[in-house]
Amino acid sequence: MLKSHVEAIVRVYEALFKDIVYALPQLKEDLDKDLDHLRRTAQSRGIHIFVVDLPLIGKHLDRCLSKEKLLPSGLLLMSRPKGDERPKFLGALYERIFWEDGSLKNDYDVEAIIFLRQILYLCKKLPLSFSETALRTSVRKLVEEDAILPNPEKFWFENNPSTCIARTTYQGFALSNYLTSKLLLDEPRGSASVVLKVLDKVSSLLCFALGFYDPSEWSFRHGPGAISQQTGPTNKYLWYGWSECLESVYPVADYGFHNHASWAGSTFAFGMDDNYVPTSRLVAVPKTYEKPRLIAAEPSENQFCQQNIWRYFRTRTIHSWIGDFIRFTDQSLNQALCLKGSCDGSLCTIDLSSASDRVSCHVVGNFFRNSLNLLDALRATRTRFLKQSLDKTLPQVVELRKFSTMGSACTFPIQSILFLGIALSCVLVKRGKGVGLDDVKDLIGQVAVFGDDIIVPTDCRELVQEVLELLDFRINDEKTFSEGNFRESCGVDAYRGVDVTPVYLHSLAPDTPESTVSMVDTANNFYSLFYLQTAMHIESTLPSGFLTVHVDSGVLGVKSRLGPGVARERYNSSLQRIEIRGLALSQTIESIPQDNDTSLHQYFTERPDPLSKWEAGVRKYPHLKLKMRWVDISECVSSTRT
Repeated sequence: MLKSHVEAIVRVYEALFKDIVYALPQLKEDLDKDLDHLRRTAQSRGIHIFVVDLPLIGKHLDRCLSKEKLLPSGLLLMSRPKGDERPKFLGALYERIFWEDGSLKNDYDVEAIIFLRQILYLCKKLPLSFSETALRTSVRKLVEEDAILPNPEKFWFENNPSTCIARTTYQGFALSNYLTSKLLLDEPRGSASVVLKVLDKVSSLLCFALGFYDPSEWSFRHGPGAISQQTGPTNKYLWYGWSECLESVYPVADYGFHNHASWAGSTFAFGMDDNYVPTSRLVAVPKTYEKPRLIAAEPSENQFCQQNIWRYFRTRTIHSWIGDFIRFTDQSLNQALCLKGSCDGSLCTIDLSSASDRVSCHVVGNFFRNSLNLLDALRATRTRFLKQSLDKTLPQVVELRKFSTMGSACTFPIQSILFLGIALSCVLVKRGKGVGLDDVKDLIGQVAVFGDDIIVPTDCRELVQEVLELLDFRINDEKTFSEGNFRESCGVDAYRGVDVTPVYLHSLAPDTPESTVSMVDTANNFYSLFYLQTAMHIESTLPSGFLTVHVDSGVLGVKSRLGPGVARERYNSSLQRIEIRGLALSQTIESIPQDNDTSLHQYFTERPDPLSKWEAGVRKYPHLKLKMRWVDISECVSSTRT
C-alpha cells in the first residue's frame, strides 16, 4: 500500500515541478535534476522521504528565515558543494534567497520561498497509519508528562466541598507554596514573581468579565465524539452512571431527564451508586506518520455537562472585552496578527508542546479562585481516571494529575483563557503598566490567543516563556518564532507580510466520499494559488461528473475563474430556474428508535427546528455518498455575476 502511495505522491510532485518551471523557466534544468533526485531517493527511502525528511528540511528553512542566515542542519538531502553554504538539492531556489556564505539576500525572491515551502511541506499532513512504536511512544509520553505535574489538591477529590475549602486551598499564584518553592529552587526570577502577583489581578478581571456561572442558564448537549462507556452507536441519553461529585453541581433529576416524573421512574431516583467511578478511555486517531493524536473519550454524563460549561465560555467571551483577545470559533484574529508580526517583527508567535496535557489542577484552581461556582463545576465535570489499553507495559488505569485531556469540552476554553491571562500579565509587567481594565484593553491588537497559539509583543517573549515554564508548561521551540520576520500561527505561515502557507495533501486517492471531497478541496486550493498543472493532475484522478463552478461559488465542484463549464442543463418550470447536473455529496443518518422516554429528553436537548426533518433515537455513523443531482446554475457562479 505504501508503494502505491509513493507512486501517487511522485506524480503530484511531477505536476508541481511543472508549475514551478512555468513560473521560473530559467531554472528548468536544475529543477529537472532535483525531481530526478527526489524520484531516486523515494525508491530507497519510500514514503518516509515525503512525510518526514522533507518536512524536517522545511522546519530548518523556517528557522533559517527567522535567523536570516542558513544554519547547519545535518539533514538528509542537505549536502552542500564545497565553499557554498547552500544545499545542492533545490539549490537553484535557495540561490534566489541566500548568498554563498548563507546570509539572506536583501533582494530575496519571495516566490522562491513559497515554492520551496510548497515542495518541502506538501505531504506534512497526510493522515497515514502510524506505527506501533510511534503509538507506544506517544502513550508513554502522555503518562510521563502527567506524572511531572503537581498532585491535585484535596479540593479536586471532594464530592461536595464547602466554599471554605476552595477559598483556603486557592489564595492566588503569588501565595502558592508550590510556586514559591519552585522560585526558590530555580535561579532568581524577580520578574516572574512580579508576574504572579499581576496574574492574580488579571485572572480576577477575566473572571469578572465572564460573570457568574449558573448551569440552568446554559443549554446542555452531547458532543459529537465517542463516549468512554461504549464503542459504536449508543444511546447517550440513557445514563450509565452519575457520580456523587457531578450530582453536587448538576442534580440528575434537574438536568439528566426531561422532567422529574421521568427521573422518578428511573433507577436514579433510588440514589447514586457510591462505587461508580467515571473513567475516560484513551483512543488514538491518525495525525501524522510519526505520531498519532491521542484523545480521551469522556463518560457520557461528564461530556453532557462539559458542553454546558463550553457554551458559557463561548457566549460570555463573545459579549465581553475578552472577545478582543480570544475568538473561540474564529482564527482570523491570530492570523492577522501573525501577518503583522512578520512585517515589522513587533509581535512574536508562541506555540506550546502538549499544552492540554500540562494544564495542572493547581493552575486552574488559582486562576478561577474568584469564580467558585465555575470552579465547582470544573471539579465536578473533571474525569479523574483514564483507562488505556494501547500500551500493555503501562498501567491500564491512570489517576490523572492534569486538569483534563483532549476530548473534554472544557480543555480548549480553559487553556485559552489561562494563556490569555498569562500573556496579558507578562506584557503589563514588561511595559511597567498598571493592572486596571483600561491598561488591559490598551493591549488589544498586541495579544491574541487561540488554544495554545499565543501572540505577544516580541520583547515580552522571554518573560512569557519564563512564566509558562514556572507553571509547568513547555515552549515548542520548533514552532515558536520571535526573531527575524517569519511567523506561524493558526494555520498561517507568514514572511515579511506575505502569506507563504503551502497547500497540504490530505488524501492520495478518491476511494471514499470523504477522501474524494478532500481531493476536490486540495485541487481547488492549488488552483486558487495558480498551481494549474498540479490542480489539473489531482482533478484527473477524480471521478467524472463533478461540476465546474466559479471560484466564489459554495457548491461542491472543481473551481474555475471562468465559471460553470459545459454540463447537462435543464429548465425547472416548477422552480422557474435553470439547473445543471453534477456530482454532489449526500449524507444519510439512520436512527435506531428507543423503547423508552429518552427520546423526549433528546428532543428537548437538541431543540430541532419545527420545520426540519428530525428523528429521535440512536444515530448511526453518517453514511456519505456521491450522487448526481440538479443544482441551480446561479449557485455555481460568483455572487457579483448574479
